[in-house]
Amino acid sequence: MKKQRNVLLSFVLMLALVVGISVPYADAAGKVKLSSKKVTVKVGQKKTIKVKNTKKKAKWTIKKGKKYISLSKKKKTSVVVKGKKAGKAVVTAKIGKKKLNCAVTVEEKDAEKKDAEKKDNTPTPATSTDSGTKATPTPTNPSTSNSPTPTPTGSSQDKELEPVQNIVIDLTGLTTTFTSSPAKIDFSKQIESRFDLSLFSQMKVGYELVFADDDKSDFNAGKIGIAQTAGTLDGYDDGVAHNLNAMTVGSTTGTISLSGKSGTVVGINIQPMNGKYNWPDKLVSVTITSIEFIAKAGAVYPDPDAPVVPTPTPGPTYAPEKFVYEGLNTSWIDPEKPMVAFTFDDGPVGNTDTDTSMVIQKALKKYNAHATFFYIGSQINSDAKKAEILSAKENGFEVGNHSWGWNSMSSLNEEAIKKSIEDTNAVLKEITGFNNFMFRAPNLSVSAAMRGYIRAPFANCAVDSKDWMDNPKTTTEQIITNVKAAKDGDIVLMHETQANTAAAIETLLQYFTDAGFQVVSVSEMFAAKGKDLMTGTVYSKCQ
Repeated sequence: MKKQRNVLLSFVLMLALVVGISVPYADAAGKVKLSSKKVTVKVGQKKTIKVKNTKKKAKWTIKKGKKYISLSKKKKTSVVVKGKKAGKAVVTAKIGKKKLNCAVTVEEKDAEKKDAEKKDNTPTPATSTDSGTKATPTPTNPSTSNSPTPTPTGSSQDKELEPVQNIVIDLTGLTTTFTSSPAKIDFSKQIESRFDLSLFSQMKVGYELVFADDDKSDFNAGKIGIAQTAGTLDGYDDGVAHNLNAMTVGSTTGTISLSGKSGTVVGINIQPMNGKYNWPDKLVSVTITSIEFIAKAGAVYPDPDAPVVPTPTPGPTYAPEKFVYEGLNTSWIDPEKPMVAFTFDDGPVGNTDTDTSMVIQKALKKYNAHATFFYIGSQINSDAKKAEILSAKENGFEVGNHSWGWNSMSSLNEEAIKKSIEDTNAVLKEITGFNNFMFRAPNLSVSAAMRGYIRAPFANCAVDSKDWMDNPKTTTEQIITNVKAAKDGDIVLMHETQANTAAAIETLLQYFTDAGFQVVSVSEMFAAKGKDLMTGTVYSKCQ
């Protein structure tokens, strides 16, 4: 009997040992799952979703229905879901390569509560007086009543508003490495409707620069600008906020201040530059490695149930409208033939036979060609220079506005932008008798404010002659090679102040004539091809 008790005791101890070992092991090896695959919340209500059977960190996102729910208190293995408006959504927890989904249904508030709220806001009906007769309530004029306005229940002051967290843009699947300008990244699909720049202090951008033979000598800086619309996401625009020195040699992170900025974003423009605002010759590539919006301390998202109070939006002040140059004449152009638009910046120079400006004008006349000349207002300071502009107009060439000076205008305010353009327009009008002129931005630098306040089309370029480069100086042969790359519909950038350009002009005109091209002004090319030019719009070519 004693032997049997010993055997039984041994069996019990062994069983306890097995259970003691196997139970914890089963927990550790349990299937990773969510606490619920489906949850239901009411508008304004919160619920917590947890990940079970793992100690790994989960990445919480709203896969579907961002307008119906919001997420807060994102922790390692849990997140709080809040109902915003009635509808269906899906929350995803990503643990390593595994993704777990939870379907969320958001319902309206309880019917009883809604009825109670409705009852609270219903005027009190007539009541009986002590004598038993009905008292008729005196109508109240809301505009003259001294009664305090009742505060609605559940106002923003009573709610726990969601704190704003840093937003990291997912660069997966986006083009992030560039070998030439224009360079841009569109991440508009990742921006929620409640996003606003005013909630963030700055944007940080990580980058890598690769140089040929490690030669960084011609890299001046790298501009990054934040675009708010698809129209300003063109690889060049300064956007609503920008930093000309966001990319520098020896660094891998740049910042763009968002102080005083508001509104949404669609992406960023990236523009590495040498001293002349062009892609540096020795720069092989730029790779954007990260984009992060840094939340302001204490910032919270506004109450989605609060009444929307419209606020005035500063600029642009003018809606795009059709532009027609007053000196336009396309009767000499064959619209069936290919054409390129020659443009010359930075004049006037003068009207003597040896002035580079007049060498160019005479060559154009000789080859029955036209061009657009963009003039600097402050340089129209002598009778000889005024005579040059008048000669251009009388020869059928287009006269354009290149601002009052050479400096970029993208950082100027509305008043300074308008003054630069209007003062230049006034001088050009005095000479030509015309009222409206096409515009070319100094250094091709354009901001959203410029688009809104300058009532003219913006001429950019599809082909840059690089005749402005000084170190080393672009030769006549290099200018010819660069311009010959122009195709049908391209706008070509040159400068009438450059002697090498004046020396190249006849060779270029002969080349395009022999190739069956017509050399025309910008306005002539668009009109001949049946395309409208619109104010506030940037054009590099006619397509």
